[in-house]
Amino acid sequence: MNKSQRIYFDTGTTKTDKYIQVQLEQDVDTIEFMTMNLYTKDVYQDFNSDYGVLVGRVTANGGVGIPNAKISIFIPLTDEDANIGEIASIYPYKTPRDKNSDGKRYNLLPRVSEYDPATGTYKPKQPFGSFPIKPEIVTNQSFLDVYKKYYKYTALTNQAGDYMIFGVPVGVQTVHLSVDITDIGKYSMTPAAMVTNLGYSPNFFTDNNSKIKPSDDLTDLPNIETQEISVDIIPFWGDTTNFTIGITRQDFRIRSVLTNTFVIFGSVFTDAYKSMWGRGTNDDKHRVWLLYQMGVDNGKTVRQNQGAALKIAGTVTEKIYYYPTNITDSQIATGNYVDQMTLLDVTQYSSYKRNGDFAAILSCNRRKIVTDELGNETVVPDNSPDGIFTRFAGFMTLEISNEVLPLDWSSSGNKVYMLPIRQKLKFPQYATKGKTFKNPTVCAEAEADNDEWRKEHYSFSGGGIYSVSRFHGIVANGSSSGAENPQAGGYGFINGDNINIACLNALDVNAGTIQTNNYDATGNTAVQFPSNSIITGCANRGGLTSVDVFGANWMNLSVYLPQTGWVENNYSFIFDWRANSQFTWARKNDTYYMTPNKQVIAGKYSDTCSFARSDVNWTDFIPMTKQDIVKMNEVDCKGIVTANDGKTIVTNPALGTTYPLQGNFRNGTYNPDPLKWCAPAPICGGRMNGSGTCPTEDPKTYFFKGIDTSDCVAFITCLGII
Repeated sequence: MNKSQRIYFDTGTTKTDKYIQVQLEQDVDTIEFMTMNLYTKDVYQDFNSDYGVLVGRVTANGGVGIPNAKISIFIPLTDEDANIGEIASIYPYKTPRDKNSDGKRYNLLPRVSEYDPATGTYKPKQPFGSFPIKPEIVTNQSFLDVYKKYYKYTALTNQAGDYMIFGVPVGVQTVHLSVDITDIGKYSMTPAAMVTNLGYSPNFFTDNNSKIKPSDDLTDLPNIETQEISVDIIPFWGDTTNFTIGITRQDFRIRSVLTNTFVIFGSVFTDAYKSMWGRGTNDDKHRVWLLYQMGVDNGKTVRQNQGAALKIAGTVTEKIYYYPTNITDSQIATGNYVDQMTLLDVTQYSSYKRNGDFAAILSCNRRKIVTDELGNETVVPDNSPDGIFTRFAGFMTLEISNEVLPLDWSSSGNKVYMLPIRQKLKFPQYATKGKTFKNPTVCAEAEADNDEWRKEHYSFSGGGIYSVSRFHGIVANGSSSGAENPQAGGYGFINGDNINIACLNALDVNAGTIQTNNYDATGNTAVQFPSNSIITGCANRGGLTSVDVFGANWMNLSVYLPQTGWVENNYSFIFDWRANSQFTWARKNDTYYMTPNKQVIAGKYSDTCSFARSDVNWTDFIPMTKQDIVKMNEVDCKGIVTANDGKTIVTNPALGTTYPLQGNFRNGTYNPDPLKWCAPAPICGGRMNGSGTCPTEDPKTYFFKGIDTSDCVAFITCLGII
C-alpha cells in the first residue's frame, strides 16, 4: 500500500515559507505538496545530497495560478564555449540580460509555433522568443548540446501554476521566469482585450488590435514578461539524525493584471432591398395569404426561386444586457432582478465586424476565484482585491439598423400597401406555444409571459468561444377568404396557419422559408445554404417544378433576420390583420410590435418594436471548441450538414475525410437543459424533412458560415482568436 505524506504550504498573498524543512517518516513512499509529488524511491539514493529541490507557483491577480509559465535555473555561458562559434551563436548569454544576434535577451519562449493536437491550432499564435522547440532539439546536434548543458534545469507550470525543478545545485542560483500572457491556457489574453481591458496603447498592436506589433526587444512587447530572482538553494536530503528533508520555494507574481474574457461570434443576413414577407394589392379580395407572401415595392410577388439570391449580409448591431456584480447568482435565479440589468457600453468590450460577420470579446464580471494549495478554484468576494472573474450572465440582441440597410419603401397597392420592418432577435429566447412576450393589453397573463422572456439569459465562462443558433420558425397560410375566427386556440395564430412545415406546397406563402436552389436551376452552389426539405408539385418557377428549402429547424453560426411587411392602410381588406404570425402574436388592428413602444426589454431599457415572437423563433448560444472551428474552416462549402449521428462532418469530400465534432449544437434532437428547454425545438419543429406533421425528429445538425462574402468561421480565424 502506497503511503504518502503531505507538506502544507502557505498559498496566501503574504507567503513566508521560503524554506520548508520537514521530518519525514521512513516508510513514506510519496511526498505531496501543492499540486505535485515526489516518489522517495527515485530521489533518496544518498544520505547526503549536494542538490536541492526548487518548487513554487506563478500567480497573477493576487493568487491565481498561471499555467504554461516557463521557469529555469540560469547557467552562464562558459569561457570555453564562448570560443566555439556554433555554441555561442545559439547561446551567447553570460548574464540573463545579454542578447543574441537577433537582439533578444535570454528567455524560454518558443521561437516558432507548434501544432497543438488538443485544439487543432498552433501555439503560440505569435512566437516572439528564441527557445528551440523539441523537433529542433532532437534533430540538431548543436541545439541538443546547448539544451543538455544550459537548459537542463527548466520547468513548465501546470494548470495550477505550480512548478518543480529537481536536482538543482545548492547555493545561490538565478531563477528565471518567462511568460507570454497570450499563451497561458484558459487565462490567455487577446490583443484586443489587452487594449480594451488592460489599457495598453493601440500603438503596440496592428490589424485593428487583433495582432501584436513584432519586436526583437522583448521589453517592447506588452504580452511578454521576464523576471530573475536570486535564490539560495538548500540541500534536499542531508540530516541523518533527524531524518528531515529541505525544499526551497520561490514563487513569482507577474505584473500584468489579467482579465478573463470570452468570445461571441456569428454571421447575420436579411432579405434584399425592397423585398419583404407581405405584399400590397389593388383588388378587393380579402386574402390573408398576402401577409405571408414575399413581395416587392411594386406590390408584385417575388418568387422564392429567386429568394436565395435575394438574401444579403448586413452589418449587425449587437446589444449586450448583463447582471451587474452586486446581483448574486441566487438572486438571478429568482428572476426578480431583471429590472437591475445593465446595457454594456460599446467601449467596454472589443467588437469586430465584416459584412455580416461579427465577433465580440467580452470580460467576465462574476464569480471571482483564486487558486488554493491543491490547485482548486476558490471563490472569493467580488469586491476582493485578489482573484479573477470567471463568469458573465446576460443576454444579447441582434439587429441590422435602418441606417445600415434602409427600410424606405413600401409594398404598394391602391387597396392595401405594406410597410417593412426588419425582425430583431433576443439570444437566448424560448417559449411554449402562445407563451411568447406580447402586448400587455392582450390578456391578463401577458405580463407573466413578458417577464419570463426578459429573464431568459445565458451564463458564459471565461476562455469560452460561443456562436449563435436560431430556430428558423416558418408559418404558412394560403387562406383567401374568411379568417373570421382569429387566433384559433388563443395562441396568437390566424385561422389557416400551418406552423413549421417547410415542405408544404405553399412556397410563395410560407413566411420565413429560405429556398436554397440556385436561380432557375437545381443545386445550391451559388449560396451553399443547406436544405432540409423539398417542395414538390410546384407550378413552373423559372424552369423548376420542385425546390430545395430550409426551415422549421435550427441553423447554427448564422442568423436570418427576415424583413416583414405590415398593413398600414385599408387593413380591413385583410380582415383587419396587420402582420403575419411568423413574426408576431397576431391580433386585429394591433401595431404594437410594428411601431416604437414602451415595453421594457430589461433594466431601464425599453422598446420591443420589431422583436420576433419567442414561441416560434427560439434562439440560443452554442459553446464552440477551437478544434471544431478549425475543422469547419477546412470545409470549402459555406453550408455544413452532419451525418445522422448529428456529429460527423465531411471535411474533404474528394478524400472522404470525416471529423466527429466535439461540441453539442442545436438540432431537432438535442436538448441542452431539459429543466429550461421544454423540447429540442418549438411547436412541432426539428422534424424529418422539415415537416411538423412528421413524428420523427431530424438528427442532423445544420451550419451556415455566412451569405455572399461572409464567413464567420474564417473571420474569427483571421482575427487570431483561434
